[in-house]
Amino acid sequence: MIFPIRLLTAFALCLSLSLASQNARSDSTDLVVLTVSGLVSKPNRGPSEPFGDAFLNALEERFEKARSFTWGELEALPQVELELRYPNWPRAVRFRGPALEAVLESAGAGGSSVLVQALDGYAPGFERAAVRKAGMVLALEADGKPIPLGGRGPLWLVFEPGALDGGKAVEDDAGLVWAVFHIKVTNGE
Repeated sequence: MIFPIRLLTAFALCLSLSLASQNARSDSTDLVVLTVSGLVSKPNRGPSEPFGDAFLNALEERFEKARSFTWGELEALPQVELELRYPNWPRAVRFRGPALEAVLESAGAGGSSVLVQALDGYAPGFERAAVRKAGMVLALEADGKPIPLGGRGPLWLVFEPGALDGGKAVEDDAGLVWAVFHIKVTNGE
């Protein structure tokens, strides 16, 4: 399901205002930018909330426990640098962020599959073995700068072209997930 543009615009405005007020009170690295739910053994938050988890509720994602990550926590994980260029990009882009597998391990994820959800509702599923094999990175930066919301951020799941299809030529960057905010870990249900 694709959200109406007004909902995305409202979310971006709310996030911007939240970031501005957060910066006035403390460091923005304290802002939660990712929630990992499902089969996690290291939760740090309780159940989804009807009011506070508006986007999760809109996607009908509910949970009893989850692991939330702040920007700072993701930045504290071992970082991977990856330079990518897809045929539909005007130039190569250098990404930096933790490996998706490192994020999952930090959450104590035990499942065999992950669903990576973007703010617009795009949510491809990946087998854990494919996540490891493809070397997927949850990018925090592109070309040395944080990736802004509205510019494919704040988190962008990236990986080498052809990493999921045995190295076959790819025509575009379909499958990369930008504006990631939620990951659901399952046993392939």
